[in-house]
Amino acid sequence: MFIELIAKPEYHFLRLAFLLSAMSSITFGLIGSFVVVRRIGYLAGAISHCAFGGIGIGLWLKQTILLGGLGLSWLFAASASSSSDSPLTSRSDSNLLFQKISDAIDPVVIAIIVAIGAALLIGIIQKRFAEREDTIIGTIWSFGMAVGLLFLDRTEGYVSVASYLFGDIVLISNFDLWTVGILSVFVLLISGLCFKRLEAVCFDEEFARLRGINVDFYFRLLLILIAITVVLMLRIVGMILVIAMLTVPAATAARLTKRLIPMIVWSIFFCFIGSWIGIYLSLLFNFSVGPMIIVVISTIYAFVLVFFK
Repeated sequence: MFIELIAKPEYHFLRLAFLLSAMSSITFGLIGSFVVVRRIGYLAGAISHCAFGGIGIGLWLKQTILLGGLGLSWLFAASASSSSDSPLTSRSDSNLLFQKISDAIDPVVIAIIVAIGAALLIGIIQKRFAEREDTIIGTIWSFGMAVGLLFLDRTEGYVSVASYLFGDIVLISNFDLWTVGILSVFVLLISGLCFKRLEAVCFDEEFARLRGINVDFYFRLLLILIAITVVLMLRIVGMILVIAMLTVPAATAARLTKRLIPMIVWSIFFCFIGSWIGIYLSLLFNFSVGPMIIVVISTIYAFVLVFFK
């Protein structure tokens, strides 16, 4: 019956949701395993909150440009007055131009840029200020969230940020699907090419240094991959629940095996099953998708914790 339901044309968004969660599970399971093995879940949390700062900046830019801010109205007036035969001589033309520029700005892209910048900053801080790392990371964590909220305060009109905070996978579009697909392929490609070095850095940093591996470079590369993966999760579980989605499936897998590759496979499986069951239950009982997914994967973790000691 459920298969017949999602096969209907009016439920196209459900097919996109299931497809998006299936693609994302591979990335989440892979990067989440690195995070759990390296024990840097708190860094992922800091990056996710900085990504929210990028979301706030992106939404502010979209709305401000749409209203002709940032000097665009002045530039339009100047260009119109300097050329009498210019086609952009009416207010409707300027509104159309502002609309096109605003539509071209994607808050998720801004979030990726900010998240990568935060990841590089965190990598530098961990190397140079190890003795005060927790305090500095906590400051970055709070700063990223505060910046996003301040930009939202200056955003005119109504702006919904609930989907970025808690996820809203049922409202995804074909563009979102393509974006997640491209970013997932990039993360998987880089991870595959550098897998052995990333594995060495995560399991035994000192041994990796003795083998001549540039530990600092690959650790920062791992943080960049985490940053991209965190942004991928915004549509699924949102910024608030991102740490759970990144770490719980991998932690569940770690209860079943101590080897990295089997751990990744199990983690992908738990992400996949948890996402699909979570989407189904949220539709069945009319709950939010993101929190339901986290409840499901947390339940799986509790089950494995009790019965697989």
